[in-house]
Amino acid sequence: MKRLLSLMLVLCMTMGLAAMASADGVADALAAAAAMSNEELYEKAKEEMAAGAKLNFYSTTSFAEKAASNFMAAYPELADKVVYAEIDDGETYSKLTNQIGSGVKDSPDMALVQNGPDLKVNLLDDGLSLNYFPDALKDVVPEKYQDPTVATFINSLMIYNNKEGSVGVKNVWQLVEPEWAGKVFFKDPTNETVNLNFLIMLTSPEWTEKMAAAYEAYYGKAWESGEFASASYEWIDGFLKNVNYTFTSASKIATGIASGAAGNMGIFVFSKLRKVDENDRPNLTVLQFENDVDCFSGFMYNVYATVCNDTDCPYTCALFINYLLSEEGFAGEKSWNSSQGYYSPNTTIAKPEGLEDQAYVYWDGKLVFEDLDYIDGLGADYNEVYRFINVRVSK
Repeated sequence: MKRLLSLMLVLCMTMGLAAMASADGVADALAAAAAMSNEELYEKAKEEMAAGAKLNFYSTTSFAEKAASNFMAAYPELADKVVYAEIDDGETYSKLTNQIGSGVKDSPDMALVQNGPDLKVNLLDDGLSLNYFPDALKDVVPEKYQDPTVATFINSLMIYNNKEGSVGVKNVWQLVEPEWAGKVFFKDPTNETVNLNFLIMLTSPEWTEKMAAAYEAYYGKAWESGEFASASYEWIDGFLKNVNYTFTSASKIATGIASGAAGNMGIFVFSKLRKVDENDRPNLTVLQFENDVDCFSGFMYNVYATVCNDTDCPYTCALFINYLLSEEGFAGEKSWNSSQGYYSPNTTIAKPEGLEDQAYVYWDGKLVFEDLDYIDGLGADYNEVYRFINVRVSK
């Protein structure tokens, strides 16, 4: 028995050392890849594929499937070597943490994920995944979007059914009034982390100040402390009391608002307008395009690219990330940029003309932008904010 236990211990130690060696090898490869040209990376990628590798990747955004198809067309010797799998936000990190290093066949080599704080805590901090960013793009992508690497931004906007005219919302405090009870559709924030992060961001000093200013502009008096710690907490309380959780996905909210009752409003992913029947599309108005709403008219969140520490194709992962950050990859035919609501961190890429949208810079100051550093920096206070939100959702 002692001999058996000793052998098992040695085996476990050997496997652990092998995993560490693999992770070190991937980190070294990604560091080298950052300085390489795309032509050099393509040669390395072909070598990886010739050795039997495939690039398996998970994504929380379905547009990544088209990006993968375009990528293989751009690099034809990688045809059929990039395999996409869509993953739901709620299962992202449980799946990745269970599969990375497991040795399971077709486990992911990289992932496109949302919710930066969970990425940091569950993967990056433990070394389960590694960051990669190309040196060649450091001058055109702001530094704050390089680590962890942002592949795209996505926004969720206030959009309403206009069949009986304008709802007349010009200030976010209107949405806490009794007449909006049950008429604001929003995905349950305890089941959708980007929605949760949006509400948490409102508790930041910057947005607390803005919420207090909007309160004074709407009610004609300064906000005063009492039951709530700040104006933001009071707004979150009133807003969640009015929210209708009938629809369980952004696509269902989009189609439900478009075909539903006049005056209903949804806060949902802007790009989901593509899911709406063309006959119902005229029923929808993007609030921000009608009014410059005082304080905000939605929120913006990040989708990050991260490389698994046990991948056997780090150079292919690097080439794919380069492609996603390029104009060819982001703004090509039927790509992310062909739809509303997707924005590249590459400042040289503009939204195409004729699309019902505006450039990323237009939304600055109009939306609540997710800030990984603020949310991650909350520490133990995060639990207090979460409890405040969770209690109001569950009522």
